[in-house]
Amino acid sequence: MIGPYTVSLALIARNEESCLEKCLSSFKPVCDEIVVVDTGSTDKTKEIAKKFTDKVYDFQWIDDFSAARNYSFEKCTCDFIMWLDCDDYIFPEDAEKIKQLDLSDKEIIIFNYEYAHDEFGSSISTVPRERMVKRSLGLRWEEEIHEYLQLNGKLWISGISTHHNKKAGSSERNLKILERVVKKNPNKSRNIYYFGRECLDVGRIEEGVKYLEDFVTRPDAFWEDVYLAHYRLAEAYMAKDENKFKEHLYKSMSIEERRAEPFYLFGQYWETKQQWDRAIQWFECSLKVRRPKDLLACYQPDYYSWKPCLELCVCYNNIGNLQKALEYNEKALTYRPQDARMLNNKKILTDGIQERKIKARKDGQGKRLNLGCGNKAEPGHINVDIVKTSVTDELFEFDDIPYLDETISVISSEHALEHVGYERIDRTLKEWWRVLRPGGQLYLKIPDLAECCRFYLSSTTEKERVWFKNTIYGIQKSQAGEPDEAQYHLWGFSKKEICDKLEETGFIIDYSENYDGWCTPSVSTLVVKPVCDLKIGWVSADVWDAGPIRIRNLRVNRWLESRGYKSKIVNYDELIKNNYDVCIIGRRFDEGTYQVVSALKDMGKIIIADICESIFEFPWVTETLKLCNLAVCCSRELERQIKENVGINTIIIEDAYEG
Repeated sequence: MIGPYTVSLALIARNEESCLEKCLSSFKPVCDEIVVVDTGSTDKTKEIAKKFTDKVYDFQWIDDFSAARNYSFEKCTCDFIMWLDCDDYIFPEDAEKIKQLDLSDKEIIIFNYEYAHDEFGSSISTVPRERMVKRSLGLRWEEEIHEYLQLNGKLWISGISTHHNKKAGSSERNLKILERVVKKNPNKSRNIYYFGRECLDVGRIEEGVKYLEDFVTRPDAFWEDVYLAHYRLAEAYMAKDENKFKEHLYKSMSIEERRAEPFYLFGQYWETKQQWDRAIQWFECSLKVRRPKDLLACYQPDYYSWKPCLELCVCYNNIGNLQKALEYNEKALTYRPQDARMLNNKKILTDGIQERKIKARKDGQGKRLNLGCGNKAEPGHINVDIVKTSVTDELFEFDDIPYLDETISVISSEHALEHVGYERIDRTLKEWWRVLRPGGQLYLKIPDLAECCRFYLSSTTEKERVWFKNTIYGIQKSQAGEPDEAQYHLWGFSKKEICDKLEETGFIIDYSENYDGWCTPSVSTLVVKPVCDLKIGWVSADVWDAGPIRIRNLRVNRWLESRGYKSKIVNYDELIKNNYDVCIIGRRFDEGTYQVVSALKDMGKIIIADICESIFEFPWVTETLKLCNLAVCCSRELERQIKENVGINTIIIEDAYEG
């Protein structure tokens, strides 16, 4: 039961053993009564039906579908009757929608009949049909074939779908019955229409055209059928009579302009003539059409979705606009993500776009880029934005820079990256990495999201709150005070988050510090693109205030980082844990140091001892130095001692120390 109401399921069947069980199994949960009228089965149809119901009746077939359906309705006893074909089925989610229906004010309920499906199971032909009717209306079926109910009652469009699983053609049977009824009553417009359609479907084109051209002139013809007849005539004439093709297509549009099919067909027509611009116009119209739910004629859902997208991909490709072609192919893939044609298109177009970009790229010649300049020029830089201003030198997107790999020396970007959406951040930073030379520098300034939020939360006046909210989301208006989406902040980072993201991209952090950027809590970061993959680890002192501390490692480490080397101040444990290639020791010599250095030697690492004083009176010094590849000495006397005691390579670097 659906609420206080009961529902009968009415079927007529003949030799349906291959599909009847699937049908009845899927609909049984929403029915209180199942009525099956058998019209002469010679297989196990009735046997299967009796597994679901004891209301199985015989009816002698007389080539009249209405007669059989009316008999099935007469055997129903519930408040509502739902009628189907034996090769129909319903998905559980739609069955659940039926269970949730409020039938108290319903009389005739329209379902979407998904009549045909593509290889992915998506509907390619949808027919809105009156699937549930109130039994007390006493509705009767009419016409011997393509039967219909006279809809004398309130219609309600449900959005519920039932599906057809057609396995075999029925055109030969349908034509036989239609020929008979047309001869019997040649003035019945509806039968003329269906006979013409069936003739076209089986390839009897001239005969089908004759009957449909007769039908569209009849004053009693149903208007949606007239629309479809003109559309089918246009299809028939497209390849052989352009004038009649256009005549019938324009008439179909004039009858109902809220259908995508005629626009799509016109696009195909111009496509066959390689008139790509004209084809694009019509396919784009097809894609923009929004079919209203109150239209009850059959329609093709894919003409409103992926098909025009795919055709637009083809058209734009043919006029050389690969980017637009790729965009429409991507849109088509949202409807059919496993479509092999579209996946192949994606690869070809992506490769083609990339090849064009590479060919169009300029040699940066060590130039400096100021990305997102707005109205603020940076002297000595090429000032770049996506919109033209008084100071803009070039226009391009942050993630699509028209320069060759590793040819830019410096990129500066002040309060611009926050205008890049989340999905483009990684792509943007990788693009900046691509164009920078090894050792190239990126000066990045952005709002510090954490600080902006903190200031917003601690604000004491409405004016302050509004301002700090702007620092988070952007001003969102132009200098003239008009709404401006270009001023939206699309993403944000705290100081730590932007450093992590830059290091994840591969940059080396030189410094990162907070500053006041036009009354916006901001973070300024300088990063460097590495000049090589070599990782250098300097061992720091354990206790910095214990005795004189040499500052060479601090100075040289800073110098290396600023020029794009992956150099860090670490401790002994980190040397092994983080897999450094060059390990610089010298702060401590004991048995533990010896064991670490021995392990590093076994791992094939380059080990350098940085020696600042005579230390041979301490234990483990000689043993440890013998494992090293090089000793850096602060004097010739120390170099002499090392060569005499250890015998390894040495160099001399004289410098100061602090105590």
